[in-house]
Amino acid sequence: MNVLATLGASAVLTAFAASLFAVGASVYGHRAGRPAALLAGRRALLATALLATFAIGTLAYALLVNDFSVAHVASVSSRDMEPQMKWAALYSGQPGSLLFWTWSMSLFMAAFVAVTVPKIPWGGAHAVATCGVVLASFLFALAFLASPFDVSPVTPDDGIGLNPLLVDPGMLVHPPFLLTGLVSTSIPFVLGAAALMAGKVDGAWIRHARSWALLSFLVLGVGNLLGAWWAYTVLGWGGYWGWDPVENSAILPLFPMTAFLHALLVQERRGMLKLWNLVLVLAAFALAVFGTFNVRSGLVASVHSFAQSEVGPYFLVLLGLVIAASVGLLAWRSPILRADADLDSLASRESGLIVNSYILVAITLVVLGGTLFPVFSELFQDVRITVGPPFFNQVVGPLLIALLATLAVGTVLPWRQAATSTLVRRLRGPAVLLLATWVLFAALGMRDPFALATVGLAAVIGFVTLREFAIGARGLRRATGAGWPAATARLFSRDQRRYGGYLVHVGVAVIAVAVVVSTVYQETARVSLAPGESVEAGGYTFTYERLLQRSPGVNGIETEVLAEVTVTRDGRQVGTLEPGRRFFENFPSQPTGIVALDGSLTRDLYLFIQGWDSNEVVELQVFINPLIAWLWIGGAIFVVGGIVAFWPQAQPARVTAEAPEGAQRA
Repeated sequence: MNVLATLGASAVLTAFAASLFAVGASVYGHRAGRPAALLAGRRALLATALLATFAIGTLAYALLVNDFSVAHVASVSSRDMEPQMKWAALYSGQPGSLLFWTWSMSLFMAAFVAVTVPKIPWGGAHAVATCGVVLASFLFALAFLASPFDVSPVTPDDGIGLNPLLVDPGMLVHPPFLLTGLVSTSIPFVLGAAALMAGKVDGAWIRHARSWALLSFLVLGVGNLLGAWWAYTVLGWGGYWGWDPVENSAILPLFPMTAFLHALLVQERRGMLKLWNLVLVLAAFALAVFGTFNVRSGLVASVHSFAQSEVGPYFLVLLGLVIAASVGLLAWRSPILRADADLDSLASRESGLIVNSYILVAITLVVLGGTLFPVFSELFQDVRITVGPPFFNQVVGPLLIALLATLAVGTVLPWRQAATSTLVRRLRGPAVLLLATWVLFAALGMRDPFALATVGLAAVIGFVTLREFAIGARGLRRATGAGWPAATARLFSRDQRRYGGYLVHVGVAVIAVAVVVSTVYQETARVSLAPGESVEAGGYTFTYERLLQRSPGVNGIETEVLAEVTVTRDGRQVGTLEPGRRFFENFPSQPTGIVALDGSLTRDLYLFIQGWDSNEVVELQVFINPLIAWLWIGGAIFVVGGIVAFWPQAQPARVTAEAPEGAQRA
């Protein structure tokens, strides 16, 4: 008997039982009015998280000690693998990633039970029961369909090792953030479902869902940014987002969650969009489950997906149940989901927020439709037709520009309505700046309409954001006498959500400029070069010197072959780059590329080689990618803004004053 496998499998089974107990105890406690049963249900979810933690700790230990009798360990690890890469191996295979997903979800739900459930007596029992059902659904798959603790019939002397594409330090951060972000959509889903079951669809559930939605938005955003960075630095195709079906599945939940964060402001201020907000949080979780199904079903081809297995159909059924339950709850409570007010004016901030959420949902539908188009084309025409980046760029591009326009205009519009003179005064400056930016960049040679529109709107977003900060800081200076830096910094403590959100908008604008410019103005060259020969691209000269070879001897890497390339510009040496290919001992037919990068604030020099012949003639591919650095800078601004908006706001301390001597107490 394998002790580690037995302990891990037992922990998963016990966690499954504990999650079912949480459901039963919560339902019974609510119906019978037994507080002790409700408390037992909450504690059962905490126990589930502890058991899931024990299970993942057991698997991590099996990887560290090279216990190849465990099938998952033998399939993703090897003796020469560095310890930190064994952490990446934990979630690289299908059973391990499912365990990591379920463990992360159990931690989120344990935190939710400890922090939020005591504050929602109107729906605590419903929330705990929903958490238990969701956790049990994933634990069932872990226990009976894709256990990471299955024992190999024959214990090999060594494991196979990681998939070559995953042997990269980026795997230590990208998958954990992305999986955790997808899992985090479950908490707003639970709150929305609890509000519907309890019939409390007013602002109460929104207040508690806001922080969890912000956290989900932040972690999902970081996960997708890290995914773009990993694709750019590892996959070796010159880009960072290829509209791969699994990439699409990862970003899909982010759109409705972002829409919810905008639409909830309208419900808080005006009592509108009750139905819409619930649809958004339910859809975000359904799309996260869809991503789980998509990765594990073999439905679409992707470098990121696992092989087809019996887990895929199970998650298809689970996805159907999530959608059916969501639609059923919405239909049941539809009579109480009417808005408390109507729009007073189309030229209002609430109109901008509503349009913003509609555009984000439109992007969601386009990306989802394009991802599933091959499936439907095969179903109805018996021919699998795949849509690629040109389709997504041409359809999502205009929607992105419309989104930037709503961010720019919505920031300056007032709530409810405003006089025409006020609107003209607020919009005059941004309109002049927009036209001036278009004229300036057109004069500098920018002719692409997408690029012009994006750069102009990004400039307007920056302008209106700075103006909002200036107006707020000026008011604080008048009230407190503080200097400009202190007054500006104090804005974040006074209204973190608002000013953190403004930073996120600036980050999105910077990212949009980097994406559009790097896509439209990318320069490429693909040539075969013998040692000593050169190629010119983007004003640079790339001279191939020689081939180099090295043997790292770790992580299954057998050899690395590198091409030494000297880069010059106007006769001055810029640097030496070494693109290459990496070969693996257990995967001889799966070499991977080694990307060579030289980056600056204005451009990236991006090189990789496809191969070489016996005369050391290499096939070199060169990309000149403009403004890529600003993609990561915009991402950093996005993350900082998200952290500011999410960070718990300090509550003013209460001071107890002593009553004057002789005063009577009430």
